[in-house]
Amino acid sequence: MPAITKFDKTDPEQLITYLSALGKETRAFFGPHGFDKTSLTEFYEDPKNTAYIATEENRIIAYAILRQGFLQHDAPRLSSYGVDLNPDTDASFAPSVADDWQGRGLGRELFSYIINDLCSSNVTRLILWGGVQTANQRAVYYYQQLGFRTLGYFEYHGWNADMAYKIPQKG
Repeated sequence: MPAITKFDKTDPEQLITYLSALGKETRAFFGPHGFDKTSLTEFYEDPKNTAYIATEENRIIAYAILRQGFLQHDAPRLSSYGVDLNPDTDASFAPSVADDWQGRGLGRELFSYIINDLCSSNVTRLILWGGVQTANQRAVYYYQQLGFRTLGYFEYHGWNADMAYKIPQKG
């Protein structure tokens, strides 16, 4: 059973190994930051960025990024759908799973861990980081099965769907 924890952003070497091993198609669908040490170090200098990892035998097999708030360049598009954005209660979300672990339920486990962690936070909604490419039907289906709802569509290197997930609040 994989272990799921928050990512220790002070040591990006293991993450670089994970990112470098992703297949061409997976890399094409996942791009919130560069895959090199400098890019990762700069990315995680921003306190709004945090991440979770799943590991097995000291190898990262899944990785998900959360950014408090929303991406500024996405704000006009998201607002055009009637979404009332809130930098305090929204978070941008970008997950990835190692090629040899895709389709085995690991993404769902990682997501469940993250949601449980966020239930006691101010975050009430996750917004997919840059949307999901509609040609990536496997990912679209995955998000729908998790409970993400489509907000709208946009064209950028093909058609994409903006999707969001309302986090259940404990209480």
